[in-house]
Amino acid sequence: MLCATGCGRTTSDATASTYAGTFALPGKTQKADASLRVSFTSPTTAHLDLVETEKPSGATITAFDTDMTKKLHMIVISDDFSSSSFQHVHPALGGDGHFTIDLSVPAQGRYLIYADDVPHGLGQQVFLFDVPFGSNARATPNLVRTPKTVAAGPYTVTLSSLKLDAGQTTMLTVRIDKNGKPATDLQPYLGGAAHAVFIGASDDSYVHVHAMAGTDMSSMSMDMGEMRGLPDSAKIDPAMMLHVAAPKAGAYKLWLQFRGGGQLYVAPFVLTAS
Repeated sequence: MLCATGCGRTTSDATASTYAGTFALPGKTQKADASLRVSFTSPTTAHLDLVETEKPSGATITAFDTDMTKKLHMIVISDDFSSSSFQHVHPALGGDGHFTIDLSVPAQGRYLIYADDVPHGLGQQVFLFDVPFGSNARATPNLVRTPKTVAAGPYTVTLSSLKLDAGQTTMLTVRIDKNGKPATDLQPYLGGAAHAVFIGASDDSYVHVHAMAGTDMSSMSMDMGEMRGLPDSAKIDPAMMLHVAAPKAGAYKLWLQFRGGGQLYVAPFVLTAS
């Protein structure tokens, strides 16, 4: 695991705890520190307050670049990796550099909270917080093997493979169908064709990938920046590519988010890197 129980909890009182984040971006350089204050309003609801400081000065960071239309992407999952627990939310940034949001989780238990942002001039930084909501009990990830095709509302989502190359980039084809035919009502989500979050079961490692529309590799760039800022009115090709860099061997849970017919859907998969 990337962190021990509590994931760096530093202070606590009857209704609030402050956690020190563990850097969770494999292969990148940590240039900031992060702390998360969690003020519980019930066993399953809390107010979150995230602040980041620059290394080594300790100065509070107040300027963040916009990435896929947001200043901060926060991913929340239960530590048993259940599909229903997945949340992708966007806390608001205040002038003092604090990101805040009210969060509700579906059930008591421990939750992994990832804060993914780009402090101006420092590059992408991702921090992991291990937070108990009403219970300190740890759960084992339940990674039941999935087929290549799963249902998400009226859609079916198909991956070309459930295997990843550990330590290398794997190119996966994604196809989204509706009523047995390629979907024609897909729309951008956060300025991109789709979003994919991979979490490693053995160490909670984090990979966030932006899908690229189309499958013609000769016309594609590896620069994910070209997927940014698609207008909401853009029509999304139901065939997409994911470039996935699994940091190590093992099982990974994937949550693929896409928008169709004006609604947001999540398709969960379990993949293995070797």
